[in-house]
Amino acid sequence: MNDFDDLLQNAWQATQPSTDSAALIRRVRRHRLRLRLRRALEIAITLGAIAMLLRPLAGAAVTPAYWLVMPFFVVYMPAAWWLLLRAPQPRRDAATLDVATYAQVRLSQLRAGLRELRIARVTAVVLLVYALSAMAISIAVGATAWQPAAGDLLLYAGACAVLTYGISYTRRRRYRAEYRGMRRLAGPR
Repeated sequence: MNDFDDLLQNAWQATQPSTDSAALIRRVRRHRLRLRLRRALEIAITLGAIAMLLRPLAGAAVTPAYWLVMPFFVVYMPAAWWLLLRAPQPRRDAATLDVATYAQVRLSQLRAGLRELRIARVTAVVLLVYALSAMAISIAVGATAWQPAAGDLLLYAGACAVLTYGISYTRRRRYRAEYRGMRRLAGPR
């Protein structure tokens, strides 16, 4: 036998190293902590938006910034929570299914994830168009009191669009790569 055959035989007969269950448990805990922190951030943003919308009821002055941001929160926040709450949750028993069935379940989850990324990109563009429109109208009308608020809204909308497209780009690449792999596992249907 030659050296390659010896290496192949040794690799074939070698024992597999035991899986490190402690490392797996740490990864699962880290993942769960990230999910909890994400949910806490979503709740904090929602509560901040509600507090900002309810400030005039507490006697705060209604400024141009309030009127420019209110439509965004009145439309965007309920839509975002509606999408989050109706998003399909992973089935706990999916890992015990046969490979083709698991691949079909994962494909549906990946399709939902890609759809949510598309909705996020569209929402970022709509917010940016809204901010641009507010800025253009405040300049055209000559409302100097509204221009700083419209400028701030445009700045925040631009930052939101850049962040959304950056996150969407990286996640979309990862989802599509996994989608292609799952399509191969699922086989023809």
